[in-house]
Parts: sequence; C-alpha cells; structure tokens
Amino acid sequence: MAKNLSGDLQVVSANRLVDGAVVFFDEAGYWTERLERAVVARNRSDAEALLEHARRRSFDAVDPFLVAVSEDEEGRIEPLSLREKIRASGLTFAAIAAEAVRYA
Repeated sequence: MAKNLSGDLQVVSANRLVDGAVVFFDEAGYWTERLERAVVARNRSDAEALLEHARRRSFDAVDPFLVAVSEDEEGRIEPLSLREKIRASGLTFAAIAAEAVRYA
C-alpha cells in the first residue's frame, strides 16, 4: 500500500501516567511504547470509535488523541507531522530523562 498523505490513517497516542513516556493504543486494548503495534484506524468513523475506546482505557495514560500516520508498502507506519515523529522517536524524552538523572 502506498503512503497515504491525506491523514486518513490514524492511531491513538497519549503519555503514560507514571513516567510520561509516549504510548500508543494497541489491538489488545493496552498502551505500548512501540508505534508498530498501534491499531491503525483507516477512516474517520473508525478513528473516532478507537479514540473513545482508548479514552475508556486511559487509567494509566494521559489525554489520548488521534495522530495521522502514513503506511508504506511493507506495512510500516510513521506519523505525518514532525511533532509526532519526534514524540514517537522518544529522543527529547530520553534527553530530558538523562539530564534529570545526571543532576539527581
């Protein structure tokens, strides 16, 4: 499947309550740090239903929201926006955590 740049494909993301890590809602109804395990909604109505389901399961995650993604021919998904690419990579969180440990 070619990349879909219109934003029709979406996943649900949030931040984990205990440590602030970026998490994604998976098929089993749990939060995972791995974007490749996220449920991909393929249309607007599925995305809204997925978001509502994730909100009901958000006792260990903060403020779930939809993230537009693209999917390549091998089924790999990637966020469309730069902000979400940075969040998914975890780079800023890891840098902040390393600084916090260094000064603790």
